[in-house]
Amino acid sequence: MQEYLVRHHDKWWHFFIKPFYGLCYRRKEGVHFLHFEVLLPDICEDFCALSSGGQIHVVCQDKAGSILYLSYDGETWRKSVLLESKTASPYPKHFTLLPMGNHLNLFYIIAHKEKYMLIHQLLTAEDRPPAVIDHITPTSPPFLAAAHTGTELTLLYENESGITGSRLYRWSRKEFSRFVPVHPSADCLVRGLWVEPNDQIYYAALKSLSGVTNLVFFEKSPEGEFTEPVTVYLDCPADAIPIFCKNGEKLYLVWRENGSIMSSYSSDGGKRWSKPLRYMKDAALEPVLFTLSENGSNRQAYGHSSGRDLVLYAMPELSDEPSPPVRPRLAGYEAEEFARRMGALQEEPPMPPASDAALAFLKAELSALKDQLFSLRLELTALKERCESLVQKQLPAQEEASAQGREQVTF
Repeated sequence: MQEYLVRHHDKWWHFFIKPFYGLCYRRKEGVHFLHFEVLLPDICEDFCALSSGGQIHVVCQDKAGSILYLSYDGETWRKSVLLESKTASPYPKHFTLLPMGNHLNLFYIIAHKEKYMLIHQLLTAEDRPPAVIDHITPTSPPFLAAAHTGTELTLLYENESGITGSRLYRWSRKEFSRFVPVHPSADCLVRGLWVEPNDQIYYAALKSLSGVTNLVFFEKSPEGEFTEPVTVYLDCPADAIPIFCKNGEKLYLVWRENGSIMSSYSSDGGKRWSKPLRYMKDAALEPVLFTLSENGSNRQAYGHSSGRDLVLYAMPELSDEPSPPVRPRLAGYEAEEFARRMGALQEEPPMPPASDAALAFLKAELSALKDQLFSLRLELTALKERCESLVQKQLPAQEEASAQGREQVTF
């Protein structure tokens, strides 16, 4: 499930689906959120919200599967129907809104004759019909979209042939470029996307090695050159859905693992990654993926609701006031201090005092064994890569020696 935090007129609005109520929202006043209000009943869980042009924009679908568009100008909510459903049956359409100039780009998927089509629609004053971009494979998520600093955006998806690639949309031409495969030699499934202001693109992907799925990172330069994948985390769940966050000069990858939230950071642009941290939370709280929208700019974070408050991981707290200046730090300040301040612990949190000493001892031993296993897997991966490199170097020499031997015995 995904929820949205939208900043409108210096106030944060929280949009979410509440069972038996429909699409709801609540506003933040001071340090807490107010009681929720119902915006639209009988709405499916699949929706998106955006703050752009001084308005709030929401796209959702009703119980019949029709796509609805709502906008709020500060006084009045307006509703229109973008697409009537012909089947009267809803299904996840994975709505994504991205602003560009005075227009909104809406992306979603449509199921048609047992195939899935990726759709692009411009929301303007006049009616613009939806356009089919491509037939896709319904992965999770089925596509990723990220806006560039200028008037371009990147759309990434897996086509119906099972090839992961991207297309660049140029506003000046009002069209998408050709489909370009993403790092074909990497042999991995891209699940996270981040575009830097200089058009450097970061990718988070899942790569299988010897039956184990690992979380890896690689990037593409503005010139179109890819780096080799760097391992961030071993034995990563297939449904992790990694997202990128930034805190100062540190680039974070945050993902979900068996109900917990994990994160790792890089201080050198993705060349090296820290040991993953596990965030401490109540086991009864289910982590939620939030999209934060502020004046047309989107970012994502994992978190959960705690009464009238929201807790977000690996990013500063929501505030209606300007952020205070950052105090200078001494040399050696690392992400661990930031993680502790945000509620994160080391990969295995320290055990609380327990009455059963034997149980506490066993849990401590298990934590130590997990650390050793993580180190051994890293060493095994490095050793395997080294062996493969040596074999590749020795093969030409062996073939040449064999050829010389055949020449000596041939008359």
